Amino acid sequence: MTVDTLPVTTSSLSTDEMEWQFIIDAVDPAIRSLVADIVEKCAPEGVEFFYSTLLNHPEATPFLSSQIVNDHLHAALLKWCRSLFSSTAPDLSALVATQRKIGFVHARIRVPLHVVMHGARLLKSTLRQSLFENLSSPTDLPRAINYVENMMDLAIETMSREFVRDLQKEIETDEAYRLVTLGQDVTLEREVQRAALLDWGHKILLAICCNAPPPLPLLEASGFGLWLNHKGSLLFPNTSGIEHIKAAIRKIDRVLIPSLATETPPAATRIHELQAQIEEIRFLMDDLFKKSEAFESGRDPLTCTLNRRFLPTIMAREVAQAIRRQVPLSILMIDIDHFKTINDRYGHTGGDAVLREVAEKLIASCRTSDFVFRYGGEEFLVVLVETDQQRAFRIAENIRGNIAKVSTPPTGNALSVTVSIGVAHFDGHPDYTHLIDDADRALYYAKERGRNCTVLATSELASLPRL
Repeated sequence: MTVDTLPVTTSSLSTDEMEWQFIIDAVDPAIRSLVADIVEKCAPEGVEFFYSTLLNHPEATPFLSSQIVNDHLHAALLKWCRSLFSSTAPDLSALVATQRKIGFVHARIRVPLHVVMHGARLLKSTLRQSLFENLSSPTDLPRAINYVENMMDLAIETMSREFVRDLQKEIETDEAYRLVTLGQDVTLEREVQRAALLDWGHKILLAICCNAPPPLPLLEASGFGLWLNHKGSLLFPNTSGIEHIKAAIRKIDRVLIPSLATETPPAATRIHELQAQIEEIRFLMDDLFKKSEAFESGRDPLTCTLNRRFLPTIMAREVAQAIRRQVPLSILMIDIDHFKTINDRYGHTGGDAVLREVAEKLIASCRTSDFVFRYGGEEFLVVLVETDQQRAFRIAENIRGNIAKVSTPPTGNALSVTVSIGVAHFDGHPDYTHLIDDADRALYYAKERGRNCTVLATSELASLPRL
């Protein structure tokens, strides 16, 4: 349905705001008030139907659960309905900003656009039915339907435009991150992963030959398997080679190891088949590295950690993996204590030396499958893949202990450096910013408690106000 337009323009309004203004000006305030009353009355039931339907949609279920709907989304959609169809004329800039934010969030959590459109169609149909049931006037009903559908259509259009814009940025950043990953020392990375694969091969063969009790170590859970799932698939996206490697790993973990675990003594043919699969993985991996271009770009030049602009790409991808594969995910927010004092006392040269040393210790304390970002001036963010909160807390404490040792800046003066750390564990919310906010809040309370400590984000902590 087309939007009614009036020859009324305001130079101070943006193009988006003017479109909203045309719709609002074209409707009688009495109709707007009637619609607001009907939405207030019928929206709870409509929202309930909306989510009950989407929860059964095969392409929506990876992003939704009953708990997420009840805890976060149900109230948010109700609020959106009421604000969109308020009885008073809305603040146009706030109205546009809200639709853009929703579109941005949908892109950030990677909800497919057609799923969003399906939900919008459901909601619009529900509102239209409510108008038919509550308005009998032959003049009011078509005007109300026209108003509701124009408002809904423009809201979805605004969301979709922001969705596409942000998704394009994500695609560009994905490619840029791939190039940064290639910019590392590829020869060293290849040798590290070859060694990790070889190490796992030795361990599994020793366990089989020594008749070790189950469970036998799986390749997917090894250091090589973690690297492949979380960094290798970014380094070599959409390639047949990496899919062949993953197929070989599945065969090893789901067919060969279970059969070898039940055979006493293990059949020689099975062991030879296992060795052949490991050799095939090594060959495929070498081939992938050989085909890759290596060049440097996009890392933080001081600390060699990942640039913060890659954070949305990595976090969105890791959250999606955590949901799809049902694996844990944790992050650490790390802040160097009293860094301004270090800069004031030793100058920026001394401060830079401290940043480099802290970054080196962070990277050394993490696995090759984890991600270390320079988050701010003296802040770092660490993404710990497939790591539950207890293990994340132990890693954080290990990092804190490693850093809390004497450093020597260029001045030659001994310097004690400490860090405060906030730890957050993925709770199922598909928007990764909630996880970052939890870690940031935990870091805040770590600093409030005197610094040089680690605080775990909890639901109780989330309810406390910041001082």
